[in-house]
Amino acid sequence: MEHKDHDKVFFANFGIVMAGLFGIFFICIVAAGFVSPDELHEDPAATARLAERIKPVGTVVTDPAALVKVAAKPAAREPMSGEQVNNKLCAGCHAAGVLGAPKTGDKAAWSARLTAAGGIDGLVTSALQGKNAMPPKGGDPSLSDDEIHAAVEYLLKQGGL
Repeated sequence: MEHKDHDKVFFANFGIVMAGLFGIFFICIVAAGFVSPDELHEDPAATARLAERIKPVGTVVTDPAALVKVAAKPAAREPMSGEQVNNKLCAGCHAAGVLGAPKTGDKAAWSARLTAAGGIDGLVTSALQGKNAMPPKGGDPSLSDDEIHAAVEYLLKQGGL
């Protein structure tokens, strides 16, 4: 059997190749040490720009007393009209009929939805709770029920109902 020492030959050759690669690696490290300067010349303006880019976006507050201060209620705002709510949220899907949403001005689609929902109150409830891909309140929980009602009425008026 002339091939009984294959494993020994393989490991010997593998060791020689790895030793050569490590030798090249250390030669590159030593050469890089000679090529690079001993002192790093840092630009203070560049360091400041870098520190500004990598600073944390926010902080985590775990103190319950501080959380009460942080979790203040949002400032009161004037109620929006149905047209404003439509322009802010509803038109994003209803203008183009995204994912089966009835298009603004499509009398047949809105009439079918109005009948299926059992009237305007059913449509408003559907808008408040969400329907299919539409999230509750169109994705803006800060809207009041009256603002949603006004938006539904506006969409129905645009459809001629």
